[in-house]
Amino acid sequence: SSDGLVLTNAHVVTVQDESGREVDGAVFTLKMSDGTVREAKVLGKAPDFDIALMRLTDTTNLTPITLGDSSGLRVGDDVVAIGNALDLGDSPTITRGIVSALDRSLRESSTVTLHGLIQTDAPINHGNSGGALVDARGHLIGINSAGVPDAQNIGFAIAIDSIKPLLVDLEAGRTPTATPTAFLGVSVSQTPSGVTIVSVTDGSGAGKAGIEVGDMIKKVANTDISTIEQLGEVLRTIMPGTTNMVRVLRDGVQIDLNVQMGSRDD
Repeated sequence: SSDGLVLTNAHVVTVQDESGREVDGAVFTLKMSDGTVREAKVLGKAPDFDIALMRLTDTTNLTPITLGDSSGLRVGDDVVAIGNALDLGDSPTITRGIVSALDRSLRESSTVTLHGLIQTDAPINHGNSGGALVDARGHLIGINSAGVPDAQNIGFAIAIDSIKPLLVDLEAGRTPTATPTAFLGVSVSQTPSGVTIVSVTDGSGAGKAGIEVGDMIKKVANTDISTIEQLGEVLRTIMPGTTNMVRVLRDGVQIDLNVQMGSRDD
């Protein structure tokens, strides 16, 4: 931002001492796009979301990036990932790609699972973490988070719309925590006619309620469903352990089933 705020990944700015304890108050050196070097300190971190907010100590002559709107993204949209891949040089690296999928989940560590991710085929290697994912207009639509080792052209970014609600707490030094997210227990595919179930997890709420492969999800609770993004949004509003109506279309017949939701972090 024009007043020196910088977004990055929490894991990028986490410093530990020899005993493994986290060190607070570390000062980081940031290289700007014009080659100058400035210092920055962490204002706040949200490890549950792998997001951190920093502030530059020198805020003169900054040209801030424009925050975009990730809710408007569509599969196939052009994107550019910016970072310092593999730490190969002093200048940023830029890789181009498209949005491959939306609303992905990724277990980043034994304690952190990220949700609502943007999947892209723009290569995201070591050193790209914490960098910007921008759209065709150059607007920030995500923070690069992770690539998949030994996989070709599979990278993930944290959608900017999931970061915006965290900014007030982060700037004030508070730590936002993730709300438990409901797990329906199915894998789905987007088809021209809607969201179709391609697999059902054994022992899940969906399986116990009688949801089957090939069913098309038409409604969850009070929300009509026609896209995977809509399904992800409504599941993030539902508490694990609650029972909710799921309407499916099977062989041309609509069926209402009561599903007890699990937790995506189980």
